[in-house]
Amino acid sequence: MRALTHFSVPLKGLKDGIHHYQFIIEDDFFEKFEKSIVKKGSFQIEIELFKKSNHLEIDFWIDGKMKTDCDRCMANIDLPIEGEHKLIVKYTMDEINNEEEVWTITYDTHELSLDKAIYEFVNLSVPMIKRYDCEFEDPRPCNLKATDFLDKDIEDDEDDDNEGNPFAEALKNIDLN
Repeated sequence: MRALTHFSVPLKGLKDGIHHYQFIIEDDFFEKFEKSIVKKGSFQIEIELFKKSNHLEIDFWIDGKMKTDCDRCMANIDLPIEGEHKLIVKYTMDEINNEEEVWTITYDTHELSLDKAIYEFVNLSVPMIKRYDCEFEDPRPCNLKATDFLDKDIEDDEDDDNEGNPFAEALKNIDLN
């Protein structure tokens, strides 16, 4: 995969200290990656790069929304995504390694491409269960037929659990005082 140059930060001539960058990523960014969890979405990436003489410390703040199906009701939703991640980049005379949370680059590197780190950190920020509290949205994106069915099924299970269960009946009669 070729690096996306507009997600690079210049290193040559960059003075020691803190530098801030901001990137906006959209659907076209994720099309460059075959196995992305995120297919469609819009994210704002805030980057704080702290340059020192022998390494870089880069903090990433991710804020955006991912288009996906809700894992509870299967409705199309804009799932809010937030995340904070850190990347350390060390200077080396040896070979370049960008595989872990600590990257290495040579001293003569002119710019640092952050597209791979942004891609990985956005995907790491996606929750395992894709749902959120959408009760206060107007209109609600939920599939109400599915949520009503699930809520009814949960109520039926609770009723079934206590009916004819001698242990549940005995627990109700315990006086804890």
